[in-house]
Amino acid sequence: MNPLISVVTVCFNAAGTIQSTLDSVRTQTWRPLESVVVDGGSNDGTQDLVAHYGDITGTVVSEPDEGIYDAMNKGIDLARGEIIHFLNADDSFVDAGVVEAAARVFMAEPEVDLVFGDAIYRTTDGAFMRRYGRVNARNLIYGDLCHQVVFARKRVFERFGRFNLEYRINADFDWLLRVFRGGAQVRYLPRAVANYDTGGQSNVNPTFTRAERIRVRLQYTTQSAYQVGEFGYRLRRKLLALLGRKEFTPYVDS
Repeated sequence: MNPLISVVTVCFNAAGTIQSTLDSVRTQTWRPLESVVVDGGSNDGTQDLVAHYGDITGTVVSEPDEGIYDAMNKGIDLARGEIIHFLNADDSFVDAGVVEAAARVFMAEPEVDLVFGDAIYRTTDGAFMRRYGRVNARNLIYGDLCHQVVFARKRVFERFGRFNLEYRINADFDWLLRVFRGGAQVRYLPRAVANYDTGGQSNVNPTFTRAERIRVRLQYTTQSAYQVGEFGYRLRRKLLALLGRKEFTPYVDS
């Protein structure tokens, strides 16, 4: 039997973007699939638009929350699926086969806890493919991984906990570090998963974002060890780029 997959979308006043997000969920080939919408109490007509997706929305909640990660934690509670994915209201799946590709990995390997792929970064300068194939438990602390490319079994949240509301911008990064470094079984899916809008919350105040991210990292290592490790990580990235193995490459929509 195919596992139910829950796609959780948190939003607030997202009338301008929520349709493209939910359209990309609706067109997925995988079934069974549910969309869980956690709205922070929008007043711009977002809920009226969401109402048109009753064929896929398993649960819709509209109420004030304490921010994006509080809403994401609510989504975990509301999700009925064995596997959960978070897709923000400004983002979308790259194509109709994304969920099925991830689901096939989980079905083939029941021990796998988390599957992650690549992202298409949508910027004011164009679109770029971000390849995450080199991310692992050892080097994630020096880099990053956007949650929009991650699928996780619900049991992962039971084992490693949920998003820590102490962090305003980087709670997803903190959670990923817990999971990767805690011994979860992860698999890389070598394909684009999500269109990621870089105009999100983490880019509104980059100085605060960087400071908070360092605070997250230092929960898992010492200052000196982090500095040495980061130097080696960045040096290796530069060497690989010189060899033509760049993490970011221009992307053209087909």
